[in-house]
Amino acid sequence: MTHRPIFRESAVESYRRGAAKDIVPRLTFRPVVVCLWLLLAVLIATAALAWSVRVPAYVSAQGTVLADGARAGPGGGTTTTAVLFLPADRSAHVRAGRHVQAQIGSSGPAVAGVVVRVEPDVTGPDAARTRYGFEPGPDTVRQPWTVVVVRLGQPLPAAAYGGSLLTARVEAGSQRILTLFPAPGAPIGGAA
Repeated sequence: MTHRPIFRESAVESYRRGAAKDIVPRLTFRPVVVCLWLLLAVLIATAALAWSVRVPAYVSAQGTVLADGARAGPGGGTTTTAVLFLPADRSAHVRAGRHVQAQIGSSGPAVAGVVVRVEPDVTGPDAARTRYGFEPGPDTVRQPWTVVVVRLGQPLPAAAYGGSLLTARVEAGSQRILTLFPAPGAPIGGAA
Protein backbone atom coordinates (compact mmCIF):
# COMPACT_ATOMS: atom_id res chain seq x y z
CA MET A 1 0.00 0.00 0.00
CA THR A 2 1.40 3.28 -1.02
CA HIS A 3 1.17 6.22 1.20
CA ARG A 4 -0.32 9.15 -0.70
CA PRO A 5 -1.09 12.47 0.95
CA ILE A 6 -4.70 13.45 0.76
CA PHE A 7 -3.82 17.12 0.06
CA ARG A 8 -2.05 18.38 -2.95
CA GLU A 9 1.40 19.75 -2.39
CA SER A 10 0.46 23.17 -3.85
CA ALA A 11 -2.54 23.51 -1.52
CA VAL A 12 -0.42 22.79 1.56
CA GLU A 13 2.18 25.34 0.42
CA SER A 14 -0.52 27.98 -0.17
CA TYR A 15 -1.93 27.34 3.30
CA ARG A 16 1.50 27.75 4.89
CA ARG A 17 2.07 31.08 3.12
CA GLY A 18 -1.32 32.40 4.29
CA ALA A 19 -0.77 31.34 7.89
CA ALA A 20 2.56 33.16 8.04
CA LYS A 21 0.98 36.60 7.38
CA ASP A 22 -0.18 38.69 10.32
CA ILE A 23 -3.77 39.67 10.02
CA VAL A 24 -4.66 42.95 11.75
CA PRO A 25 -8.37 43.48 12.20
CA ARG A 26 -9.69 46.85 11.03
CA LEU A 27 -11.67 48.24 13.94
CA THR A 28 -12.37 51.75 12.63
CA PHE A 29 -13.33 53.29 9.36
CA ARG A 30 -11.36 56.09 7.75
CA PRO A 31 -14.23 58.66 8.03
CA VAL A 32 -14.42 58.05 11.79
CA VAL A 33 -10.69 58.70 12.20
CA VAL A 34 -10.94 61.91 10.12
CA CYS A 35 -13.90 63.12 12.21
CA LEU A 36 -12.02 62.47 15.45
CA TRP A 37 -9.03 64.49 14.22
CA LEU A 38 -11.37 67.32 13.20
CA LEU A 39 -13.01 67.23 16.64
CA LEU A 40 -9.59 67.47 18.30
CA ALA A 41 -8.69 70.46 16.08
CA VAL A 42 -11.97 72.20 16.99
CA LEU A 43 -11.36 71.62 20.71
CA ILE A 44 -7.85 73.07 20.49
CA ALA A 45 -9.11 76.10 18.52
CA THR A 46 -11.90 76.65 21.08
CA ALA A 47 -9.43 76.49 23.98
CA ALA A 48 -7.15 79.00 22.22
CA LEU A 49 -10.10 81.32 21.63
CA ALA A 50 -11.24 81.02 25.26
CA TRP A 51 -7.71 81.89 26.37
CA SER A 52 -7.46 84.98 24.18
CA VAL A 53 -10.94 86.51 24.56
CA ARG A 54 -11.50 88.74 27.56
CA VAL A 55 -14.85 89.66 29.13
CA PRO A 56 -15.62 92.44 31.62
CA ALA A 57 -15.35 91.66 35.32
CA TYR A 58 -17.79 93.37 37.68
CA VAL A 59 -17.86 94.34 41.35
CA SER A 60 -21.20 94.55 43.17
CA ALA A 61 -21.98 97.66 45.19
CA GLN A 62 -24.78 99.47 46.94
CA GLY A 63 -25.32 103.17 46.88
CA THR A 64 -27.76 106.02 46.85
CA VAL A 65 -29.06 108.56 44.35
CA LEU A 66 -28.07 112.04 45.50
CA ALA A 67 -31.07 114.27 46.20
CA ASP A 68 -29.33 117.29 44.72
CA GLY A 69 -27.60 115.22 42.05
CA ALA A 70 -29.62 116.44 39.03
CA ARG A 71 -27.72 119.16 37.22
CA ALA A 72 -27.12 120.44 33.72
CA GLY A 73 -24.91 118.04 31.84
CA PRO A 74 -23.09 118.25 28.53
CA GLY A 75 -25.40 119.23 25.68
CA GLY A 76 -27.83 121.08 27.97
CA GLY A 77 -29.63 117.98 29.34
CA THR A 78 -29.79 117.08 32.99
CA THR A 79 -27.85 114.25 34.54
CA THR A 80 -28.35 112.42 37.80
CA THR A 81 -25.51 111.67 40.17
CA ALA A 82 -25.28 108.70 42.50
CA VAL A 83 -22.66 107.47 44.93
CA LEU A 84 -21.70 103.83 45.29
CA PHE A 85 -19.98 102.23 48.24
CA LEU A 86 -17.54 99.47 47.33
CA PRO A 87 -15.65 97.36 49.84
CA ALA A 88 -12.17 98.83 50.06
CA ASP A 89 -10.50 95.52 49.17
CA ARG A 90 -12.48 95.11 45.91
CA SER A 91 -12.18 98.62 44.51
CA ALA A 92 -8.56 98.58 43.32
CA HIS A 93 -9.44 98.22 39.62
CA VAL A 94 -12.33 100.69 39.51
CA ARG A 95 -11.34 103.80 37.55
CA ALA A 96 -13.06 106.86 36.12
CA GLY A 97 -14.79 106.07 32.83
CA ARG A 98 -15.79 102.50 33.75
CA HIS A 99 -19.35 101.42 33.01
CA VAL A 100 -21.98 100.91 35.71
CA GLN A 101 -25.29 99.02 35.57
CA ALA A 102 -27.66 99.98 38.39
CA GLN A 103 -31.13 99.05 39.64
CA ILE A 104 -32.89 101.68 41.71
CA GLY A 105 -34.69 100.13 44.65
CA SER A 106 -36.08 96.64 44.31
CA SER A 107 -38.53 97.43 41.52
CA GLY A 108 -37.35 100.77 40.14
CA PRO A 109 -35.81 101.45 36.76
CA ALA A 110 -32.55 99.93 35.58
CA VAL A 111 -30.10 102.59 34.48
CA ALA A 112 -26.62 102.66 33.03
CA GLY A 113 -23.94 105.07 34.09
CA VAL A 114 -20.28 105.96 34.07
CA VAL A 115 -17.83 106.34 36.96
CA VAL A 116 -16.94 110.03 37.29
CA ARG A 117 -14.39 109.70 40.08
CA VAL A 118 -13.19 107.40 42.84
CA GLU A 119 -12.57 109.06 46.19
CA PRO A 120 -9.01 108.38 47.38
CA ASP A 121 -9.91 107.78 51.04
CA VAL A 122 -12.13 105.13 52.57
CA THR A 123 -15.35 106.15 54.30
CA GLY A 124 -16.86 104.52 57.35
CA PRO A 125 -20.57 103.77 57.81
CA ASP A 126 -21.15 106.83 60.03
CA ALA A 127 -19.47 109.21 57.58
CA ALA A 128 -21.46 107.71 54.68
CA ARG A 129 -24.70 108.26 56.60
CA THR A 130 -23.80 111.85 57.52
CA ARG A 131 -22.34 113.02 54.21
CA TYR A 132 -24.42 111.10 51.65
CA GLY A 133 -27.52 109.98 53.58
CA PHE A 134 -26.66 106.35 52.86
CA GLU A 135 -28.38 103.90 55.17
CA PRO A 136 -27.20 100.43 54.14
CA GLY A 137 -29.61 97.53 54.05
CA PRO A 138 -29.61 94.88 56.77
CA ASP A 139 -27.67 92.46 54.53
CA THR A 140 -24.85 94.96 53.91
CA VAL A 141 -21.64 94.46 55.84
CA ARG A 142 -20.85 97.61 57.78
CA GLN A 143 -17.21 98.16 56.92
CA PRO A 144 -15.04 100.92 55.48
CA TRP A 145 -15.97 101.63 51.86
CA THR A 146 -14.46 103.32 48.86
CA VAL A 147 -16.83 106.00 47.56
CA VAL A 148 -17.41 105.97 43.80
CA VAL A 149 -19.27 108.90 42.21
CA VAL A 150 -21.36 107.86 39.21
CA ARG A 151 -23.13 109.90 36.53
CA LEU A 152 -26.28 108.03 35.52
CA GLY A 153 -27.06 108.13 31.82
CA GLN A 154 -30.78 108.68 32.31
CA PRO A 155 -32.03 111.83 34.10
CA LEU A 156 -34.22 110.93 37.06
CA PRO A 157 -36.55 113.31 38.91
CA ALA A 158 -34.77 114.28 42.13
CA ALA A 159 -38.09 114.53 43.98
CA ALA A 160 -38.98 110.92 43.14
CA TYR A 161 -35.60 109.20 43.28
CA GLY A 162 -33.38 111.45 45.45
CA GLY A 163 -32.08 109.43 48.39
CA SER A 164 -33.20 106.10 46.88
CA LEU A 165 -31.03 103.07 47.45
CA LEU A 166 -29.59 101.32 44.43
CA THR A 167 -27.66 98.18 43.73
CA ALA A 168 -25.07 98.27 41.00
CA ARG A 169 -22.44 96.34 39.13
CA VAL A 170 -19.30 98.34 38.41
CA GLU A 171 -16.91 97.26 35.67
CA ALA A 172 -13.58 96.50 37.31
CA GLY A 173 -11.35 95.38 34.46
CA SER A 174 -11.56 92.21 32.45
CA GLN A 175 -10.78 88.52 32.74
CA ARG A 176 -10.23 85.66 30.35
CA ILE A 177 -13.25 83.51 29.51
CA LEU A 178 -11.25 80.45 30.50
CA THR A 179 -11.10 81.65 34.14
CA LEU A 180 -14.91 81.43 34.37
CA PHE A 181 -14.78 77.63 34.17
CA PRO A 182 -13.88 75.74 37.35
CA ALA A 183 -10.59 73.88 37.40
CA PRO A 184 -10.78 70.07 37.43
CA GLY A 185 -11.21 68.93 41.00
CA ALA A 186 -12.14 72.40 42.28
CA PRO A 187 -15.39 72.85 44.19
CA ILE A 188 -18.24 74.28 42.14
CA GLY A 189 -20.36 77.15 43.43
CA GLY A 190 -17.84 78.40 45.96
CA ALA A 191 -18.41 75.50 48.36
CA ALA A 192 -15.41 74.70 50.49
